[in-house]
Amino acid sequence: MVKPTVLLLSSDLRRRYAEDILTALAMPAGSMIQFRYEAAYVAPALQRAIADGTIVGSRAIVAFIADRDTDKPFLVPVRFAPVVWARCVADIFIIKLRVGAYVNLDHYPRAMDDIVTNSGRFIAHLVAANGGFYPAVLSFPDLHVEEAADPATHWLGAARRLLLHGTFANSYVLRIDEPVTQRGRALEFNSAGRLIVIDQESVHLPVSFYAERYDPDAKPLLACSTDGTFVRVSSDDEYEIALRYDSVEFWLHPAALNFDTLSRVTITLRSQDGTSGFVPAHARFPVTVRRSTSNLVTRVTLTAAGAMLVALPAILGAGSPLQLRIAAAVTGAAILAVVTVVLGSAR
Repeated sequence: MVKPTVLLLSSDLRRRYAEDILTALAMPAGSMIQFRYEAAYVAPALQRAIADGTIVGSRAIVAFIADRDTDKPFLVPVRFAPVVWARCVADIFIIKLRVGAYVNLDHYPRAMDDIVTNSGRFIAHLVAANGGFYPAVLSFPDLHVEEAADPATHWLGAARRLLLHGTFANSYVLRIDEPVTQRGRALEFNSAGRLIVIDQESVHLPVSFYAERYDPDAKPLLACSTDGTFVRVSSDDEYEIALRYDSVEFWLHPAALNFDTLSRVTITLRSQDGTSGFVPAHARFPVTVRRSTSNLVTRVTLTAAGAMLVALPAILGAGSPLQLRIAAAVTGAAILAVVTVVLGSAR
């Protein structure tokens, strides 16, 4: 296994930073996430690697850090993610990552006190290696973690450790599994991080969630939303959560199209009453809906056949048997109805 060469930390200093960690845990493998840092928070060596483009293709590890300047520092790695794009815009460094495997934390501390002790040592060595503290670095101590072989088990391992910290103590952690079609065919994200689907081919999106504690007053709500035109949710789009953990499935249905379109799917788990300390979890990814060539050919062929049968009585003329003309017209009308109602009209 190739060891990570880039360390990207996200903290609890801002709500958005904490949400980024939950997003990194939630997103399906192959999708894209984005981190951004002011120049002061990027180690000089990493700045140079971004400037000359050598950072692209490097394997990064994403981790949560909190309470760095206290006697109880907290650090937990959560996800591997190769760097696919990095730029400096003004004094802001933007890094795009392709979501990879979860982190196997079997050899990482489990108890809070042990995590604090381990985190303190790691941060001290991190500062020494870089001449100061930077959340985005190339030089960092070995975390002694590896790629997870069982995504569900090691997602839960990372979730349980994160939820030990007060930032996430009242929150839920999400996981979106590999999207599949109604026939069970696995769907993939392309090089741009877009999920590729075919028009009129339903997609099943399995979603799991977990929390250490359940607070009914928080009224947690799991929701799925789309543009509603090119891709719509064809199942329940909201679930009021009454458990600490469970799995649900959202169904998506791409519309019939005359052209390829770009849409977006958003999965959110939030508190309906804005409970303090509840960090919402978000997962968003673009969806490319491609026109199905086979469906288009079928629609055109059946439409032409139906129109021909409807017109056949006029072509045959009054000299042809009445029953034949009626049968042709009825059959043609039925075919056109099937094309319109069953196959649907393209947008």
